[in-house]
Amino acid sequence: MSEDALPQPKPAAQDPSDGTLLALLIGTFFTIFTLLPGSSTLIVSWPWVFLWQVGLTLPMLWLLWQLWHRPLSRLGNGFDWVALLAIAGLVVSTLGAEFPAQARWYGWAAVGAIAAFYALGSWLRYPQRFHTLLRFQGYLALAFILLSLLLWTTQIYQPELARLSTLQGYGVNQTFNFELTSLRNWQPIGHQNYVAGYLVLVLPLLAGLAWSDRGWRRWLWLVGMVLGLLNLYTTSSRGGWLALMVTGLIAVGISLLYNRLPRPLALAIGGTALGLGVLGVIANPRLRQVLSSLAQGNFVGGELSYRVVTNATGWRMGLSRPFTGVGPGSVPLVYQKYRPHWAGRDAELQFQLHSTPAQLWGELGLWGIAVALTLVLVLVLLTVRWMRRGAQDTPAGLPPVLVWSPLAGLFAFGLMSLTDYQLDIPAIAGTLALYLAVLARTFNPVSTTEDSGATPRRHRLIAGVGLGLTLAMTLWLVPAYRAWGAASSGFSALTAEPVDIDRFANQLEQAHKLAPWEPYYPYQLGYHLGEFALQSAANPPLRQVLLDDAIAWFKTGNQAVPYQEFGQSNLGWLQVEKGQFAEAESSFREAIALVPAKMGVFFGLGFACLQTGNRDCATEAFALEAIRHPALITSPLWRVEGFADVYPAMLGQVEQRYDELIQQAKEPTLSSFLHQARGSLHWWRGDLAGATEDWQTNGGDLQQGFLSLADGQAVDVNPWPETPAKYAILAWQTPDQRQALLERAWVTQPKDIDDLAQALPEPQIISQLVASMETATDFTDWLQRTAPSWQPRSQRLGFGVLSRHIDGPNPSDFLPRVENIPVVQFFEPLFTSPVFLPALDRALEPYQVRLQGQ
Repeated sequence: MSEDALPQPKPAAQDPSDGTLLALLIGTFFTIFTLLPGSSTLIVSWPWVFLWQVGLTLPMLWLLWQLWHRPLSRLGNGFDWVALLAIAGLVVSTLGAEFPAQARWYGWAAVGAIAAFYALGSWLRYPQRFHTLLRFQGYLALAFILLSLLLWTTQIYQPELARLSTLQGYGVNQTFNFELTSLRNWQPIGHQNYVAGYLVLVLPLLAGLAWSDRGWRRWLWLVGMVLGLLNLYTTSSRGGWLALMVTGLIAVGISLLYNRLPRPLALAIGGTALGLGVLGVIANPRLRQVLSSLAQGNFVGGELSYRVVTNATGWRMGLSRPFTGVGPGSVPLVYQKYRPHWAGRDAELQFQLHSTPAQLWGELGLWGIAVALTLVLVLVLLTVRWMRRGAQDTPAGLPPVLVWSPLAGLFAFGLMSLTDYQLDIPAIAGTLALYLAVLARTFNPVSTTEDSGATPRRHRLIAGVGLGLTLAMTLWLVPAYRAWGAASSGFSALTAEPVDIDRFANQLEQAHKLAPWEPYYPYQLGYHLGEFALQSAANPPLRQVLLDDAIAWFKTGNQAVPYQEFGQSNLGWLQVEKGQFAEAESSFREAIALVPAKMGVFFGLGFACLQTGNRDCATEAFALEAIRHPALITSPLWRVEGFADVYPAMLGQVEQRYDELIQQAKEPTLSSFLHQARGSLHWWRGDLAGATEDWQTNGGDLQQGFLSLADGQAVDVNPWPETPAKYAILAWQTPDQRQALLERAWVTQPKDIDDLAQALPEPQIISQLVASMETATDFTDWLQRTAPSWQPRSQRLGFGVLSRHIDGPNPSDFLPRVENIPVVQFFEPLFTSPVFLPALDRALEPYQVRLQGQ
């Protein structure tokens, strides 16, 4: 039998002080929230949020139960100092938070995780319990892996194959592509990075159990490892894959250093692991792309720039309050206050910063960094001390491989945590507490006879104080959960037939009274009452009442949290509807101060200024909106009375700003964008010579094609890549195949559209496009005069998740968008609005500041 083989567990003596029933309940909740599909978002919905709170409270009760029956043993080796530092940091940060209610709530959740750590450490009093606990985690990981693969196959992979098959009927041949976010395996936790984070934690444990166990269990763990690697591949997580590769290579090195494996075998395993890792990178286009971008220093667009923005935001948060941070749970409330304006349209609003160091620094300040560094230092010193002793045995008798396995999992997760924040995920937080408790007690086991004769007075007094604090926090949380339940009931009124507006408004108003610090309830009231007002044009008295109430509720939400562009800009549009143009101007200025690149904020300011007679302000605001969102100049809205008068002046102002920006531009990317955009403006205004000059060095096939079509020449698009523009131009040049070619242009979209109904062309729109081509005299006339338009609503798709409430429907903006369909669907590259181009937003900032000061 191998020296690392697990001994057969012996029954441990049952002790009432262990709190077995509470332990079983905690295990049940842990299992539920690990395997529950969509658990990361369900915990912010009713009634799952209540069950989540129960699950957080149970470890506290378990710890208090143990403390009532026996003194709490220290974890030793510095772990107690880490816990003390964390609690002190939470207290200080909560006391200094701008939004103390949210800070108390999230801080209390963190205390629950610390309680779980100590309760598990106290429960690990017998050697066999270590094995029981690790095997439990192993079985749970196996269930997670099987469930994840099953759900991904049935709910993502197979439907995508069916969608691709449908698209083939339109002549579009696409393959399964992990670059599309919706196709990555986010099951069951709710996000592919969360799944990858959990896997890098548990895969080393499965490896350790496979090494230690014998018989059928060894084969079970080995199969679990293989399936787990496959599961990790389906997440297409770059951080997870690279973290596991680095951890595996280090593990092979340690094995060679301590002769845990014969050198040839270790080298063979290491080479195989490295080869599989490299093969995984090569086989996954997303992993190849990120390595190529990093090698070139390219952070423009995509998820690299996304993390640059969130990390910069976190740095600013911590820098503003280095000794307290902004407070636990405050990131989504203050994010737009600290988000840099050069971020453009990237990462406009987040509830976490996608980096654990950034999150800890932003929310807790120096305390968060101190806790993280102290924990790392404790683990490193503990490991080094053990390695100096030979790393062959432990005081608790746990086989060395089952010490290395949790350490490897923590190391891999630590690497991944540099690019993501996952400590608020129950499955991950619970696994971390379990690993840390095992490691702490492995090197500092509990004596089952210590303090047997000690007086219970002191520790029972501490338990009583702890119970009182727990009850006080529970009572404080009761109104918050009552509000959640009331709001959930109110939202159900929106789906009733007919819609019960009164019940919705009464329930949401009750929720607001119970939790006035939550902006979610007044925002939902403001949006829905505003929506009902706009739909009540036939009943002017009712419309006015609803409009007044909607405006009042948006103001209430903005008072609760003043750093939300959504609340400020939509309040502005409702004030415009009410005729309160001066107030609307102020609201749009507030929105611009938060997210100046957001579509519609400068347009709203321009409209409000136009109504107050400030034509210069209106022209400049419209121009700044058009520079950041060039497709605006193609909107049929400019033919409407009121807008038509200012349109020529706005176009002239846009061109003047382009000229100035090009003269000032120093970065090639900015210069290229500006020439391309000014060329499109010249083409739209009929200045083909100016367009030709701008597009000579900064144009491609599409730009040259537009110039040829404007001259009445045919364009050979066959060599062009598969783009919507290619087939739209083919449709123009091939009248007898227009419908089929326009349908193909519609489905040839580079966007991540997982809904097949949205990806397929609507027959009515295709018919309108065909008719508009038939009535146009030439290609330019089609785009500028006869092209059909639509009025889409800008949806706030992530509103619920970002607000940490998903019970209600996601709202849409009141921004009146009128878009030229061919331009936005087929020819977007000519009028593109860059998501991330810091040089552009920095260049525009002086103009924006000047307008804000008017």
